[in-house]
Amino acid sequence: MRKTSQHSLKKSDGFTLIELLVVVFLIGLIFLFALPKVSSIFRLSLDSSSREMASVIREAYNATMVTGRVHRIVWDMGEQKYWVESGGTSLLLDTAESLEKQEARKRRTIRKAGEEEQESLPPGQLPFTLNRLVTRSKKALPRGVEFEDIITQKSDEPITGGVAYTHFFPHGLVEQTLIHLKDNSEHHQTLLIWPVLGRTRVEKRYLGLKEAYAEE
Repeated sequence: MRKTSQHSLKKSDGFTLIELLVVVFLIGLIFLFALPKVSSIFRLSLDSSSREMASVIREAYNATMVTGRVHRIVWDMGEQKYWVESGGTSLLLDTAESLEKQEARKRRTIRKAGEEEQESLPPGQLPFTLNRLVTRSKKALPRGVEFEDIITQKSDEPITGGVAYTHFFPHGLVEQTLIHLKDNSEHHQTLLIWPVLGRTRVEKRYLGLKEAYAEE
């Protein structure tokens, strides 16, 4: 009886090679079936992000038309966020020099009687502030989705880092912009903002600049 008990104990001490192979096979089988579902989840997040962005673009255009004030969408590729800001009734498109001046103005902003006072700006121009009616806060891209690059009509090359802008003007024109998104499964989508009526087209692939505008 004692020998039998010892023999049973030794047999249950570990797994045999066949048992390990079966476990590995089952894990591989589960992964094989789960992979398309994981990929489809990322695709769903990418589609949702594109739809939400297109909606924000339309709202930014509408806000510009209603208020008569210049608006812009800020694309922050470092933080993977975007939001809408509103400014004055006129604006010259930013250059590197004008952006430096704008930052200098912000640094010179002072607080008086609980209100912010800005230095005098050219007539019709105001510093940009977050438009909480369109985007209550900075909107973050969902996990697994990120900006690949952004191309505006002021950029000769795709912008892959830092901050980019899309401006909306009261006379109805919009700064042409290509927004490229991607996810962890290497799915790509392109949002193409056209300069008239704030129209946005979504393509489920990476669309280059020449290809995008040649198709219209």
